[in-house]
Amino acid sequence: MEKIGLKYGLFTALGLIGYFLLMKIIGLEQIIELRFLNGVIMAIGVTLAIKGFKDSKNGQIGYFQGLGAGIITSALATVIFAVFMVVYIKAFDDNLLQVLAGEQFFGDRMTITPGIVIFMVLMLEGIISGFMVSFIAMQWFKRRDHKVPGSP
Repeated sequence: MEKIGLKYGLFTALGLIGYFLLMKIIGLEQIIELRFLNGVIMAIGVTLAIKGFKDSKNGQIGYFQGLGAGIITSALATVIFAVFMVVYIKAFDDNLLQVLAGEQFFGDRMTITPGIVIFMVLMLEGIISGFMVSFIAMQWFKRRDHKVPGSP
């Protein structure tokens, strides 16, 4: 489970970083609402991780095992992406920091401890979305035949 989570967590982090860099290249990195697509990338990564784990176990996984694979994937991807963003903003793009500081989501602490605030907000976003996607995906993957119990 850990190897699958680490593998897909790394791929998911690369997807998140690639998406951010693409948005930076085309000049859309300052549109906060586009972070919604981070959740889509996270959903794809977590779902592929759970599917990969289930395939590696010949379709026989416990609910909490699959949930663990999804949570490991989302946690690793989130940590890598959050660290990347803090390093990127501190080293390369202070202008993005000013844009984020103007947003009400981040609060007054943004000007005092911007690195910590950015890291914590990204961690909360990623972990919460990863947990939700893991729970939702396991509703599908917990059954071998993917049928609703009691249906024809």
